[in-house]
Amino acid sequence: MKKKIAGKSILGVLTAVAVLGALTGCKSSTKQTVTKAAEETTKTESSAAPAAQEQSSEAAGTTEPVVIHAATGGSPKPFTFVDSSNQLTGHNIELIKAIFDRLPQYKLEIEVTDFTSIFAGLDSDRYQIGVNNFAKNESRKEKYLFTDPIFANEYVAIFAKNDEKAAGIETWDDLAGLKTISSAGINITTALENYNATHAENPIAIEYSDEDLVLQIQDVEAGKYDFVLMDKPMFEYYQKEFNFNVEGASISNTLSKDLMAEPFSYLIVSKGNEKLVEDIDKALNEVIEDGTSKEINLKWFGSDYSPSY
Repeated sequence: MKKKIAGKSILGVLTAVAVLGALTGCKSSTKQTVTKAAEETTKTESSAAPAAQEQSSEAAGTTEPVVIHAATGGSPKPFTFVDSSNQLTGHNIELIKAIFDRLPQYKLEIEVTDFTSIFAGLDSDRYQIGVNNFAKNESRKEKYLFTDPIFANEYVAIFAKNDEKAAGIETWDDLAGLKTISSAGINITTALENYNATHAENPIAIEYSDEDLVLQIQDVEAGKYDFVLMDKPMFEYYQKEFNFNVEGASISNTLSKDLMAEPFSYLIVSKGNEKLVEDIDKALNEVIEDGTSKEINLKWFGSDYSPSY
């Protein structure tokens, strides 16, 4: 089925979906240790496997499902995390399980590991899939395969309640002279710095910090900063949990493009597993078409961020 990605107004980081994974991928901020309980509950039936393993099974005349090893960094929440019951869960985890529920020829096993170990494992084919709300970039495209998009991201500007700026941000000039907080090296900060480079007479004041998004929102709520830019899904998740006295301002398409050239998130697959990607894409399309993806998005974010095909 030929797929067309519908255009969306897209904006918001981290540290994912740093955001904003968004992030050029959502990086794990803490090292997660895989416990037996987490491992056992993340094993589900799946469908497509590395070509060599698949051929081996066929040659042996067996019908046993091929084991697919997936890896996640276990953050950022709510895309992937270990909950208070020591169970691996989150949007990405539920979605990949739903995909592999439709692929009975495979058995999916998910392991929590250090974020950088995901790539090392893909390089060695220890893992066949990386699941961490990954964005696509040129260096990754050279080394890995990508499934069709699993998530469509957007950004918002967070202001204190009743701030007139919360009506909406059309251009960077609407933020000129205001103070914000952001982490060094992420796409949001780069976009802010690019604006300041050509508007030295009235720049956006940036305070660099590695504090998490919850603290950043609290700082805006307290009036320490005028605004903070972040992934809309992340904001909706935290707002649902903490009910901050803030508002999310919509971002124009122009700013969206400046903040994020690649608005989608993907599963990444080790090279040589083209058949696996093909099978995942087919099942992913079914998950989107039958509303399962929408249900998962509504559960975690309150809005549907399923890509349109």
